[in-house]
Amino acid sequence: MTKQDSCPRVADCAQADSLRWRAYSALARSALSAMFLSAAFATPAKAEWLVDIAAGARYDSNLTHAARAPDVRRDFAATFDASAGQFLAMTGNDGVTLSANVRGERYVRYHELDLAGVGAAAVYRHKFGLGWSAPWAALTMNGSYDRYRSEVRDGARLDARAEVGRRFTESVDALVGISCDRRYAPNGEQEVPGIPGNAFALRGQSAYFEAGYAISERWLVSINGAVRHGDVESTSQQSIAVFLASSAITEDPAFHDSRLYAYRLRGTTTTLGATLSFALNEHSSLDLRYSYASTRSPQDLEYRSHNADLLFAYRF
Repeated sequence: MTKQDSCPRVADCAQADSLRWRAYSALARSALSAMFLSAAFATPAKAEWLVDIAAGARYDSNLTHAARAPDVRRDFAATFDASAGQFLAMTGNDGVTLSANVRGERYVRYHELDLAGVGAAAVYRHKFGLGWSAPWAALTMNGSYDRYRSEVRDGARLDARAEVGRRFTESVDALVGISCDRRYAPNGEQEVPGIPGNAFALRGQSAYFEAGYAISERWLVSINGAVRHGDVESTSQQSIAVFLASSAITEDPAFHDSRLYAYRLRGTTTTLGATLSFALNEHSSLDLRYSYASTRSPQDLEYRSHNADLLFAYRF
């Protein structure tokens, strides 16, 4: 197969994406510089240590992000996430949170997807007034490095977010935000001349929302949604439709099937989810999360997945 007809189109898209990413990166750097300069020259009025631990189980109905049933792989995983950080109250309305975290996933069948990751985050938050009903805005930068048993997925991740929110009543709050993300994965081997092998090197932009309702002192329900446009990865058998839509291809050894290849595509992903949380006490809770994601890519390719998590969360 050749891809001569699609190469100019891919090149134009790549150049445009590069320019957009540089603009997003410059905006994120400017925002973070302002955040840290504010933190550096202000006098902290209050410092508070925060520790969060979450452990549980996850089910993913489509680990491969495949469109066709023969290529779909599903599995359960044990998950763990822990972070420690410090909140610095710079003024009565401004605060900065700096934290570091570790996380891991262990799958039942597909052990090549097992991962261990380390990361750090910085959050600047401003509140526009006094009282629980005052609106707020936040800037967040997350960075991490993930190591998988399948090294083709190894690499760093960056995520920059800007969001605003408000508590409308003592029981109802909501937020909206935008984000840009980047994933680096340099280990993919080239399978097709002229087409790179870094299928897991992804970038994209998102808009999202979240709303929560406290049913009682112990029960909390929330809904969330997002629309993300950018690169997505799909693992499937070779087909002309996927080949023509892809900008990177590499063999994917995670599923022990030599017919499966990882492809990088452009796509738009719509996600809807809900969380039901029960507070065990003032420090811990049990959380049940569900999300549905649908991705549409060129050549009329569509990928769907269902995810569910049951977590025990503890904060002190």
